Amino acid sequence: MTTTGARPRGPAAAYAGAATRAAFLTMAVDPARTTRDQYRVPASVTLAQAILESGWGRSRLSTTDRNYFGKKCHGGEPGPIAAGCHLYPTRECTASVCVTITAAFRVYLSVTDSFRDHGFQLSTLPRYAGAFRYTRQPDLFAAEVHRSGYATDPNYTTKLVGIMKKYDLYRFD
Repeated sequence: MTTTGARPRGPAAAYAGAATRAAFLTMAVDPARTTRDQYRVPASVTLAQAILESGWGRSRLSTTDRNYFGKKCHGGEPGPIAAGCHLYPTRECTASVCVTITAAFRVYLSVTDSFRDHGFQLSTLPRYAGAFRYTRQPDLFAAEVHRSGYATDPNYTTKLVGIMKKYDLYRFD
């Protein structure tokens, strides 16, 4: 799920956006590197996913529930790290159509818990195992995570790689 808050307009827009991006990266780099060290997920991929999924930390899901990755509850359960679940509308896509549904998303007590759960999920769910052949090749890691069903957006890999390149997130690997 990708939801973004209102974007600044006018002459201050470029400065305000850059300040927000810098603040987001300052907040997110350490948890992303911890995820890299603990779960072997490239920090650049973690950061790109957090940026895309949370709209640079401005989405309602991230500001209200500290969920930076659009992680859903499954079977009404938040999993071992999240504190609960919260219902939100979201767009889900198949190859031919996108629809809006209501889904339960995970609620976290901290930013760190959100990042930790992201790494935990990627490293323990069998469907993502193939991505770990590419821990030193972030673009391929991102493509494999997408191919394995992380997101329904058909352009998800392109968006992640574009974010990693545009903001040189590879430097955090």
